[in-house]
Amino acid sequence: MGRRADLKTGYNCNCNCVFCVIGDKLFTGDRSTRDCLDELRASRARCEDVVFTGAEVTIRDDFFTLLAAAKKLGYRTIQVQTNGRMLAYRAFAERAVAAGANEFSPSIHGPTAKIHDALTRARGSFDQVVACIDNLVALGQRVITNTVVTPTNAPHLPALATMLVARRVAQFQLAFPHPTGHADTLFDRVVPRMSEVAPHIHAALAIGVAGGVDCMAEAMPYCMMLGHESRVAELHIPPTEIVYDGYVVPDYAEDRVGRGKRRFEQCSPCRWESICEGTWREYPQRRGSEEFSPVLGARVVDPALVLDGALEMLGSEAPPWPQPQSELPPYTALAFYPEDFSPACTAQAQGMEAGHAMLAARGVTLLGVSPDDERRHETFAAAQGLSYRLISDPEFDLARAYGVVGEAPRRTVLVDARGRIAHVITRVDTAAHAAQILAAIDKLEAPPRSVLPRDDLVVLRRPSPSSRNGESQSGASRSGA
Repeated sequence: MGRRADLKTGYNCNCNCVFCVIGDKLFTGDRSTRDCLDELRASRARCEDVVFTGAEVTIRDDFFTLLAAAKKLGYRTIQVQTNGRMLAYRAFAERAVAAGANEFSPSIHGPTAKIHDALTRARGSFDQVVACIDNLVALGQRVITNTVVTPTNAPHLPALATMLVARRVAQFQLAFPHPTGHADTLFDRVVPRMSEVAPHIHAALAIGVAGGVDCMAEAMPYCMMLGHESRVAELHIPPTEIVYDGYVVPDYAEDRVGRGKRRFEQCSPCRWESICEGTWREYPQRRGSEEFSPVLGARVVDPALVLDGALEMLGSEAPPWPQPQSELPPYTALAFYPEDFSPACTAQAQGMEAGHAMLAARGVTLLGVSPDDERRHETFAAAQGLSYRLISDPEFDLARAYGVVGEAPRRTVLVDARGRIAHVITRVDTAAHAAQILAAIDKLEAPPRSVLPRDDLVVLRRPSPSSRNGESQSGASRSGA
């Protein structure tokens, strides 16, 4: 995933959603064209993709100008987050695509006008967003819808999922409300109890999966997503910087986890503790944390395992390998690789040998596994000066037993002293694999993360208007912007 800029263009809108997170700023004006263009140019130095969001960017007079500028700057994906009302007009949708937009995220909050329009407080908005979706799908655009989950629409999420599958969207997301803005003011009306809506969310996700549509749920901790862990939306969010009012959050994930979300003391023994973000911080201030319980099991320290499918292996008994030690060390690392002497495999072997002493000091016994025969292994080990053992697996029996399949398989499995699979490195860095193994062990042995909030990660990107008039603030930082 490439790095993405999320450009907030202002606060004007043609809806007034009951859950709007910027409801306290809504209708207070938009940023100037000049400011938005400046931000586009500044972010392009670091970002491949851009997302235009508002309140509602499509009602800006310079909407097409901004799209064309993003296209000219070479942004790869140009996404428009929208309520869809303007894009209900086919000519407008065609012009947006021609200007440069190539991905659209319309918000739809129920399968009927009665439900959707009540939440947007804009009569006719349901018919318009449906027409928007149909227009964009017909134009061959990637459509990824967003739905904020409320007490009103939660029981109808399966019907909405069925509707979206039928309309051939590429993806739908169900977002638990962030209790700020209107969602704070109207909390009891807008914010459901998470444990009560989780079954409806699960049912909708199951319909999406069965229909071949990517789908996910945002701001739902893993304990609320059992059986749907790979659908946790935060696993799929690319590296993102948030840009607004001249300020930038350079690492949205870091800020979201450290400042925006909350975890709880009872989360410490949870198997997901290392990677779970928890809930929006405002939710437990009103609802408490009693509904969140730790999920016991082998610790998950790498999100890649959830997406890769190797999650089920964790904690299971490790299949035997040839001539295991009678007493297992703290960790055995079985490094599966395609073949001896290939450039990548040679680099990996050299790197592991260079780090062999550090691995041994941490109690790691290193084993290389490939389909090469014993003689080729001996030649390879001698040529590279390897001091760790190589295992021959000519029929891929051991590889299959460890779930290592496909062409040119490369992954490393860590087995603990009890003979259980503790971790799987699915994305091997051949140049620094020893460091990868050590980093994984550090995470496995790390204490629970602090549940205390961190400072805001906001820095001033460019001078404010006042600084242009003589007050130099370039490079300053600001907390709580």
